[in-house]
Amino acid sequence: MTITDLMTTKKPDSKLRLKVLDKVGEHKPYNCFQCIRCTSGCPSMKMLEIKPHEIVNLVKLGFIEDVVNSGIIWTCAMCLKCKERCPQEVAPVDLILALRNLAVEMEAKVPEGHLKNVSMILETGFILTPREAITRKLEKFGRDKLGLPKLPKPSEKFKATFLKALETS
Repeated sequence: MTITDLMTTKKPDSKLRLKVLDKVGEHKPYNCFQCIRCTSGCPSMKMLEIKPHEIVNLVKLGFIEDVVNSGIIWTCAMCLKCKERCPQEVAPVDLILALRNLAVEMEAKVPEGHLKNVSMILETGFILTPREAITRKLEKFGRDKLGLPKLPKPSEKFKATFLKALETS
């Protein structure tokens, strides 16, 4: 017997499921018994309606492409609470990371904010550029005023290592 999504009449994709399971490693979604502890502690669920237990279940069923194309995987804050709370050590966050990597491989739409973060890291080495400190008297103190050296640009070695880490994670 095969499972069919009754809303879209799509069949599960076992090849993609195996690809994701390979990336997840020891934290297999098949151990999940839907206790919802991951979802009950998820800060993104409260604001963005992500439900880690549902993502795990959809992966178990093989509806990988639907999850990747829905965009819900990009709302995860990567706080690791789901991994800490899971009594079965399923680690939904690892699954979501594997799905994000698969989304990039499949050339699915990546949110602009994530692309900006990557380009900012490659340009400056930081996600956010360092800003001036402001006192209570509204005096501004930059690195120059504090006698600090200018921040170095990231080396080519750093950029190569960073890009390689993105590919393998």
